Amino acid sequence: MDIPDLVREELGDEDILAGVSIGDEDVVCLTPTRTIVYRSEGLISDERVDSYPHEADRLKLSEGRRKSKFHVDYFDETRSFSVPTDHTRDVLTLLLEGMLGAHEVIDADESIVGAFRFSEMTLIVAEKRLVRHIGGTVWAEDYESYPYERVTDIAFEEGSVATELVVSIDNRPQRIKIPREDARLVEETVKTAVFEFYDVASFEELRRVVGVDEEPETAEERPEDDQNDLTLGSGIDPLVAEDDGDEGLLDTDVGTMSETTATTSEATGDTAVATTEVGDEIGEEASGTAAQQTRDQSSREPDSPPDAETFEALLADADVASEEDLRSLREQVGELSTAVKRQNQLLKKQHNAIKQLVEELREQ
Repeated sequence: MDIPDLVREELGDEDILAGVSIGDEDVVCLTPTRTIVYRSEGLISDERVDSYPHEADRLKLSEGRRKSKFHVDYFDETRSFSVPTDHTRDVLTLLLEGMLGAHEVIDADESIVGAFRFSEMTLIVAEKRLVRHIGGTVWAEDYESYPYERVTDIAFEEGSVATELVVSIDNRPQRIKIPREDARLVEETVKTAVFEFYDVASFEELRRVVGVDEEPETAEERPEDDQNDLTLGSGIDPLVAEDDGDEGLLDTDVGTMSETTATTSEATGDTAVATTEVGDEIGEEASGTAAQQTRDQSSREPDSPPDAETFEALLADADVASEEDLRSLREQVGELSTAVKRQNQLLKKQHNAIKQLVEELREQ
């Protein structure tokens, strides 16, 4: 790439670290402190250069069919420039390398191998780490960094809609979703950076170098995924928790579903409590009936104890009352038990439906 004279004059004592041609004679050049955009002379414009210092607060990107526009935010102003859409990724890589270096996110001698923008996620593949930023802006201070020196495994898992890049950092998987149309390019870029860092030629060799001989064979042996991964860049958090048995109740943490389930569970618990209370009340009532009859008989004949016939009659009356009360209790308990079982069956069907929905979402 030829360096225009106007760019050389703008450089001063600085050197050009990298450059990208963006059509005709226009170029974008990277220096240690700024990005220089050169526009050649046209029919309605003069030759000019614009500099964008790397000490910016954030970077935004607006992509159109023909042009992509970069917005560089500073403390007191926002400056912008446009490039043809088919050069967006190359310019993004160059600009982010300068900004991440200025903010010490990457080392001074570290280059960016590739940068990708997917919906509201930016994935940056550098020589020594992966950097991810989630949000409407392409770049800001709230980012995540995954150094290769802490990598214990890397894998790509293909889905029907997206491919997941699974980066295990200290045996904790970090899942990053990549659109299928970009998955191959991202995979090759990551392989290039990571394999060169470890001086290996395959993922199998990488696992041997970092001490992972093979994939865990059972779910119990697999480390839990990091629960902070949410995004087009992340996995989907489970909507429901696993139940411990066929009669288990639904447990979920999602919006209205949580309130519905909590209400249902509370109602089920109240039903069980009501069953116990009804039993206690009826039992007490049955015992009280017999006791009251005995007291009444005693009050009528206080001077002499009841004879055998009278005592047997009292016991017979008490037994009749207890049997009727207990029969009523059994009927009420049976009805309540049936209601509880029906409620649990409905909850189980609801649980299974939500689990199926989660599986379908994970496959997308």
